[in-house]
Amino acid sequence: MDNKEKRKQIEFKVIQTMNLMDPTGINAKKYQTMFASMNDKQFENWITKFLADEKSNFRVDIEEFGDGSRVMKFENISKAAKFLNVKLFEYVFIPHLSSNPNKPIRTKQPVLVGYLNVKRVQQLVSKKTGLALDDRKRDEQTGKLKGDSKAGTMTAIENELLAGMGATDILSEISGARADNVTEYDNMLSEISKTGSVRLEDIKTNQFDKPTLIQADLFFKAMGLKTDIISESYYSVDKIRAAMHGD
Repeated sequence: MDNKEKRKQIEFKVIQTMNLMDPTGINAKKYQTMFASMNDKQFENWITKFLADEKSNFRVDIEEFGDGSRVMKFENISKAAKFLNVKLFEYVFIPHLSSNPNKPIRTKQPVLVGYLNVKRVQQLVSKKTGLALDDRKRDEQTGKLKGDSKAGTMTAIENELLAGMGATDILSEISGARADNVTEYDNMLSEISKTGSVRLEDIKTNQFDKPTLIQADLFFKAMGLKTDIISESYYSVDKIRAAMHGD
């Protein structure tokens, strides 16, 4: 097969795939225009560089919030995959769920498989971490960390991920004993020194041992705003229900 025939087959495969994924033909026309602007030598150089770079790919332009004609539909993806002889559904073996490593469990039905992009949300290098590395130096009034770890923080996304994983104990520790609650911190160290371990439920304190909450409540009161951060709110669910029922 000569180079011209190879070029025809490549162009046909690309354009046909685009037509199947985007029936409007807009994406196919884009690549038709691109191919038409190349002579054989330019096409050969382009395809050589394309195949040599693992990150090279063909982009499909869609409009998720347009008139609905150029949205990505699975049925079109399925047609393109069938044309390219790519299996979207396969049996998946799950060895870690089997008690016998020589007989791994297999899904009952073929399932959709693909690439999963996993983003690391926490730095593994201690020098780049945003967490406090030393919790011994604290401000006596606020309980906040001082010294090199004064900028140590837990971001909202990290808290959300921990909450989504059901890691309530970790959240309780880093937001209590390892945060501004000096009383819990002292109780934790005392219990560890006595027994070698500690349980969070054994060192729990009330809201009046949380300097940050008390400080926030005082700031609101100074502005004439009443909150339920520390003390009971003026409006509780029980009080509203009682008023509605005339109790």
